[in-house]
Amino acid sequence: MNKKVLAATAALVIGTSAGVFADNIGAGLGRVLLQGKSGKGWEILGSILNGTCANGAFAITTGTLGYREGEAIALVDTKNFVADNMDGLAQNIAMGEGEYLDVLADMLAVSDKASFKSTLKDNFSNIYTSSDVTAEEVAARIHSFAI
Repeated sequence: MNKKVLAATAALVIGTSAGVFADNIGAGLGRVLLQGKSGKGWEILGSILNGTCANGAFAITTGTLGYREGEAIALVDTKNFVADNMDGLAQNIAMGEGEYLDVLADMLAVSDKASFKSTLKDNFSNIYTSSDVTAEEVAARIHSFAI
């Protein structure tokens, strides 16, 4: 019975998608097979595939299955937060204080929040380099100040 369930699950996954999956599940077969899918159910399935196939270490070692060389841990959450709050965060960074900046400092587990906020304020023009800067670029620059 377990073989039938596994085969049906694999057929469903392979038949419904391909490519890169949500960043929540990490590198592995689940990430590759579930391109474009969103929601907790798909993330759970992708995580199960990654865990069952035990291919996360393989993906990292070989640079395959959705692995992104050099991407910092927790950067994905930062990118999502920045994307969702781009304007408010820009205002907070420009002032060196505010709710969005407080949440960001907590997300990044910054120990010296005052220094972090001051550093971001002083580097505002290096973080928001143009009016069409992307959330990914902003998140990467902010993350570099947090570590």
